Amino acid sequence: MTQPDRKRSSTSSKISAPDELQLNLFSAAPMGKTSVTKTAAQSGRRFISGDPGKIFIGPVRLEEYLKEASQKAPFVVAELLDGEDWKPFEERYSAVGRAPYSPRAMLGLILFGIMHGHHSLRELERFSRLDLGCMWVTGGIAPDHANIGRFIVMHEGLLTQVFESLTRRILKKTGAGSHRLAGDGTVIEAACSHYKLLREEALKERAESARRKLAESPDDPDAQRNAELSDECLKTYKEREQACKRSSRSTTTLRVSPTEPEAPVQRLKCGRGSAASYKPSILANESRIITAMAVDASSETKVIGAMLDQSGRVVGEQPKELLLDGGYFDDGVIAATLERDISMLCSDGQDPEEIKTGKGGVYAKSSFEYDASTDTYRCPAGQTLGLIKIYPGTDKTREFRLYTTRACENCAKRAQCTKTKRREIRRHAEDEQRDALRAVMRQPKARAIFSKRQAMVEPVFGYLRAQQGLNRFRRRGMAGVTREFGLHVLAYNLARAVALLKCLCVDPSAFQRLLLSLRRQFAKLATRTFDFLLPAEFDAGIKLRSATI
Repeated sequence: MTQPDRKRSSTSSKISAPDELQLNLFSAAPMGKTSVTKTAAQSGRRFISGDPGKIFIGPVRLEEYLKEASQKAPFVVAELLDGEDWKPFEERYSAVGRAPYSPRAMLGLILFGIMHGHHSLRELERFSRLDLGCMWVTGGIAPDHANIGRFIVMHEGLLTQVFESLTRRILKKTGAGSHRLAGDGTVIEAACSHYKLLREEALKERAESARRKLAESPDDPDAQRNAELSDECLKTYKEREQACKRSSRSTTTLRVSPTEPEAPVQRLKCGRGSAASYKPSILANESRIITAMAVDASSETKVIGAMLDQSGRVVGEQPKELLLDGGYFDDGVIAATLERDISMLCSDGQDPEEIKTGKGGVYAKSSFEYDASTDTYRCPAGQTLGLIKIYPGTDKTREFRLYTTRACENCAKRAQCTKTKRREIRRHAEDEQRDALRAVMRQPKARAIFSKRQAMVEPVFGYLRAQQGLNRFRRRGMAGVTREFGLHVLAYNLARAVALLKCLCVDPSAFQRLLLSLRRQFAKLATRTFDFLLPAEFDAGIKLRSATI
């Protein structure tokens, strides 16, 4: 292929569609401008706003075309976005100069595109020019990928505000209650390459090289940036190394990305190995509408308190019940729910009758039942463990009470219980709350309610991955990842609103009347068709064939 041919092939895939004029395909008469410069009523600034009513598909208006095609999603999304307050967005633009695209149309393009699995900037640019539903939501504007990217970065701080106000309107419009919420988190791979993760030695060498280059060119901004990033990577490695030592974890697999040190290396879902990644979390109601979201580098439990507060702002009140899986059986989570007077239902993820397969391979502490009246423990073999000592807390350890028994020497389950001479149990102050939660989870009614958790929250992440393509973040750093996940959650809630409002539009009584009317019409039609299609000769042939068979 020659050089000119290569140039032509690289530009032939670009879609260019003017957003000023659409022509009728069956006449030479122009249908008018699809986008005009309008003055925003709230801020007084001028913006390029599309007019979907002037877009034609051949001789048919776009509105009629979409309705005939039973495309409800563009109308629901446009109606929800029209009800938002866009003044905070509009005030960020200058009152003079060239009119920018309307913030309502731009965010509509981004969210409607993500709903359909397009979250790259160039994919969104192409989507705005080719998708008819997107043309209705945006009014037919066609911004390029650079304008879309600048809009997202410019209004990053307002995304949380839009999420809360838009979700509040979705809950009101769908009538979905939020007295019961379910929480969960997942692991999403970071944008950095997992082939370039570095150990401590490589990070030190990289930092020294960056300092030498900075000393040679102290005024070079790139050298300053590289030196700061290298020092940050080395500092991050030291912090994670200390955390591993405190929790008795191995540091042999500890790595840090030189381009994205905020993303720790952790195990991905579905057995896909380990990679630099983040942990986004959500709270969802029984209609699977997300009422709160958060992103943390490596913890799903630290963000529960902040998500409960966000859900309270969105809904207007705190939930009465919170359903969580065994990964949230944590003292901080229990304290956060007790502080907000929320009934927490959470399994500890362990079966008292099974041997713990984790560290030591012995019975878990939860297998021992505590009796508060006698201040003793009962082990799985039925023996009693009494209090032998109270250890006061220090700067590095917490206060705890130590329990043990002499019956371990002749116990038949000793190999399953301990590898030392006697089994010892440490009881901390927070164990009282854990035991109370375990007692609640043993109640049949609590188990019945808890069984709804999986159906409430698990399909959410399945939809985000399968339909919206959130299998790996495209932005780097915690700020970029939080922004990207927020856009995905907004798009998901809009898609959920479309699905729920479709169900609400069906009137059961009217539907039954329609079925009865259709049955009567088909009965009349069948009679007429039978009389018309069966003359005497044809009727005789049918009878003859039946007799032969």
